[in-house]
Amino acid sequence: MDKKEKEGKVIITFSIMWIFVAVIVIASIVAFFENYIFASNEEVEEENIPVLYEENAKAVDVLEIMVENTSENKKLVNEVRDIAFETKYENTENLPKDEKQTKQEGKVGKLKVTALQEYQNEEMVNEEIIESEVQEEAIEEIIYVGTSEFLQKYKVHIGDTVYLVEPGELKKEQDASSETITNISRYLNLTLKEMSGEWAKVTYGDKEGYIKLDKLTSEYVNPKIVEQNRIQKLKETVKEDMPLNKVSGLTLSDYKTIFANDKNDKRNVFKDNAENFYNAEQKYKINGVFLASIGIHESAWGTSALAVQKHNLFGFSAYDRDPINSATNFNDYSEAIDGVAKALAKNYLYPAGTTITDGVIATGSYYNGTSIEAVNKRYASDQNWHTKVYSYMQYLYNKL
Repeated sequence: MDKKEKEGKVIITFSIMWIFVAVIVIASIVAFFENYIFASNEEVEEENIPVLYEENAKAVDVLEIMVENTSENKKLVNEVRDIAFETKYENTENLPKDEKQTKQEGKVGKLKVTALQEYQNEEMVNEEIIESEVQEEAIEEIIYVGTSEFLQKYKVHIGDTVYLVEPGELKKEQDASSETITNISRYLNLTLKEMSGEWAKVTYGDKEGYIKLDKLTSEYVNPKIVEQNRIQKLKETVKEDMPLNKVSGLTLSDYKTIFANDKNDKRNVFKDNAENFYNAEQKYKINGVFLASIGIHESAWGTSALAVQKHNLFGFSAYDRDPINSATNFNDYSEAIDGVAKALAKNYLYPAGTTITDGVIATGSYYNGTSIEAVNKRYASDQNWHTKVYSYMQYLYNKL
């Protein structure tokens, strides 16, 4: 075989070998993809293919598994527990020293707990909190603790009544040089509003301000202060323009006091008739001290001729031209006191038509107002009569 013939056989053999390799590769590829499904336009869309799941007959409970895998001396608990509240203490000058007062009530919270407990001899020796959830927050309790030695000593609280042991100035600020709102008489009462160092914030009537603690006392420390306060309030009502168609506020005991042991009452006319003045006041709703003061002025303390001869203490119906004969004659002082009280109420102190008491209606014949000066205009010819009567009223009130 020549050289060319040999070269042709080698080429043919090599070509056959590559064809064989190619066939093997194609067969391998086809075999690899035989297990895959390729989507085509004719196939059902993947999302519409129903997928079936096998339903578990019993869900897995992790906690039960934990219990099942523990010893018999362990148990699982699910319960709601209390959350204890905290207590906070705050100092305040507005309470007596060491006294406590609840500012805010504490409230127990609620906590839902899942826990694994271990027991020995029926006694829990260990607990593992697996899960917890706050259902309700605890609320803090706040307690005030008093620091005021003044409130402790005088046994008073904020809002209580205290009294002045001497005249005082109600100040605008907690400073002695501060503006004075008003002056307050001894024995008068104030209401405590707030404590601050050596000062107290108080109210007096419709006014509010500050006053030094050393001017104050209480009924606990000074039991007599309440009666002194009552008397002082009565005295505070005495003014020249005070309304006389109101009762004085004096008790029967007060009337006996103001007429007792008075050297001016030489015949004891007023001392012996204290109750009659009190009764006339209550019956006719007039100021009985005013009525008595007219009697003192007109009868010179019961010593005038009219007082002695006619039991007329008031110069009632006595005209200047002939006072003895024109004046009304009364059977006794009781009748005189009652009669003049009724006349003053009906004619001088109430407007016409006013019902004073059962069966007594005012005519208002000489009504010019309710002050002493208003009564003076028609009752006495002396234009200074009202100032003289008023001076006796002051004298009697000051005897309380």
